[in-house]
Amino acid sequence: MTDEKKTLLREAYQFGYFVGFKGHSEWAEWVRKKREELYRKAEELGIYDLVKDAYNRGKALGKRDREEKLYESLVAKVEKEESRPRPKRVVPVEPETRHEGPSELEREYVEFLQSTKLTMPPELLDTLKHLEPPKMLRLGD
Repeated sequence: MTDEKKTLLREAYQFGYFVGFKGHSEWAEWVRKKREELYRKAEELGIYDLVKDAYNRGKALGKRDREEKLYESLVAKVEKEESRPRPKRVVPVEPETRHEGPSELEREYVEFLQSTKLTMPPELLDTLKHLEPPKMLRLGD
């Protein structure tokens, strides 16, 4: 299995996890473009089904982890008796400007990947071994 295939699988899994964990819509333009880009690369490498499966597994796991975190935070709030008022935070409002470059959500995705350690399920990587021809069939190596 080539490093390019492993990297693409890992990227699809991490992106799926991010979409599931953050609750982003798959129909958001930047999500759709990124997913289509992953699928296009997968078709070129001949691993479309594996990449699609990795993305869906990551999304399902991210969604499950998000629900667990929400549940934990709700339970913690119920157990807490004394609450302190939060300080008010003023956010400066800037006029909306369109600029080419990474959007806020894309930056959030990059920050998420840098701050989170995701481990791919081993069965995703094991399936790639079956895509290569056996070593005994390689002539002249």
